[in-house]
Amino acid sequence: MTDDDFETEQNLLGTILSITDEVEHQDQKKQNASVDYNSTQTQAKFQFQYQFQTADTFSKSFEQISLGSDQLCSPISPDGKLQQKTQGVCTSFSSDNQTSLENSMTFGNARSFDQFQKQPEQFSPIFYSQTNPIWPSYQKPSQNLEIQLDIDIENMCGNQVLSRKVQKIFETGSANQKQQIFWKVQANCQEFSKDVFGNYLIQKILEKGSLAQQILIFKQLLPYVLELSKNNFGCRVIQKLIEIISNNDQLINPFIEEIKKNVQSLLIDQNGKYVILKCLENLQIDAVRFILKPTEEQCNHMCDSQYGCKIIQKLIENYPSQVDDLIQICISTQDLLYKSQSGNYIIQYAIKQPKNLEVIANYIINHLEYLCFNKYASNTVEAILEYLTPKLKNDLIQILIKLSDQNKMFIFINIATNPFGNYVIKRLLYTFELEHTQQLLNVIKQNLNLLQYIKQSDYGQRIYTILTTQLNDQN
Repeated sequence: MTDDDFETEQNLLGTILSITDEVEHQDQKKQNASVDYNSTQTQAKFQFQYQFQTADTFSKSFEQISLGSDQLCSPISPDGKLQQKTQGVCTSFSSDNQTSLENSMTFGNARSFDQFQKQPEQFSPIFYSQTNPIWPSYQKPSQNLEIQLDIDIENMCGNQVLSRKVQKIFETGSANQKQQIFWKVQANCQEFSKDVFGNYLIQKILEKGSLAQQILIFKQLLPYVLELSKNNFGCRVIQKLIEIISNNDQLINPFIEEIKKNVQSLLIDQNGKYVILKCLENLQIDAVRFILKPTEEQCNHMCDSQYGCKIIQKLIENYPSQVDDLIQICISTQDLLYKSQSGNYIIQYAIKQPKNLEVIANYIINHLEYLCFNKYASNTVEAILEYLTPKLKNDLIQILIKLSDQNKMFIFINIATNPFGNYVIKRLLYTFELEHTQQLLNVIKQNLNLLQYIKQSDYGQRIYTILTTQLNDQN
């Protein structure tokens, strides 16, 4: 090959190589442009999502702003960095499970909270100034954080978030913080006790505070026992107070003196009854003996309420030998108590004492069908079956095998197919011995169609199975 041919070939080869390089360069350029475009689109989508979420969250949360929230308040940009030049808004939901920053405020993507790191000179928890308590100003780390706690306590009433925060600090905080909370609350604890959220802080101090703190709170509340006992929220504090002083005789005596002065009004008050019942449950029997006589005087009124009945039950349980007059008052109105959701339990307590059994049992036997058809009275009939003497059991069976005045059907059948009475018959067949149920089984044998009638009823299938089993055992 001549020199000219070689040079021509090299030039041609160089041209080919340059074209290839240019093609590869253009392909790489197109690929880079595509990546940049996708990145731009993603960033724009993220920015739109951030703006939408921010506006949506703010609009939903604005009406639920908790001015006493202790959460860190800072607007967060889409890249997860703190925007120091833009003032933020602190929002907090009042629900039980949405009090943390993550749940109460979401600016942008949720993972930005993981990326956010507060620098030493950035915002600290918010501080509420005395001059401007509505909008928070950001507190620098150099400021006294105890001031914030002090103002939180002042604004705690009616604020669930602050109440929980202060309770948590009293339970787990430093000794200085606990003492600060105590002195701030102790001076006005009767007002905190009547607050829907503040009463929980008083209970927390009584439960977790030192003996000295408990005694100081006790002395502060003692003149207000009647007022707080009749208050929806204050009665909870008094009940907690009773639990605390139950092992301290020096505190029980002055407390009992306050209760004695007003026991009659507390027995008929919807909140005061809780306090009286707590006394019966936690204090020594001799200390609460004074409640017995006023209860006898208010018996008819108390039998109409759930907690009034519980007080009577507790007195019958605590003073079995001293409640004769009280029981007689109850028995005199037993026709009303049987049908009462709460009153029927008084009769069930009374039948546990043999001296009351016969009077109550005779009333039940003479009104058996009527009582078994009632939801609450049937419970009392069930309860009395295991206490009946052999004579009373026979008397009961004689009533069951009589014909009803209503439909001329055996009373036993009417009760067995009743939605409430069927439980009485089941209990009777399980409880009574064969010598007492034999007369009833003989009636069934003579009228086998009664078995089918019971089986076909909505409530008699179980009774049919029991009767069939007992009849087969006799064959």
